[in-house]
Amino acid sequence: MYCRRSIEFKIFEYLQTKGGSALDREILEYLRRERDISKSEFSHIIMSLEIEGFVSARSVKEDVKVVVLKKKP
Repeated sequence: MYCRRSIEFKIFEYLQTKGGSALDREILEYLRRERDISKSEFSHIIMSLEIEGFVSARSVKEDVKVVVLKKKP
């Protein structure tokens, strides 16, 4: 079980330290240092953040995505 909001904040924090973008697998490795989170749970959270307009995710290779923090106006 995980607390979605706290994971979202950790994702935002990590993206900010990386200049606003990072590979999805880098973010997942960062989160796994503190939490037990599956790839499926992580993908669901990234997809939700994308739908909500906080991040964009684009494929660069098969099974590799770049996650970019969107700037709010």
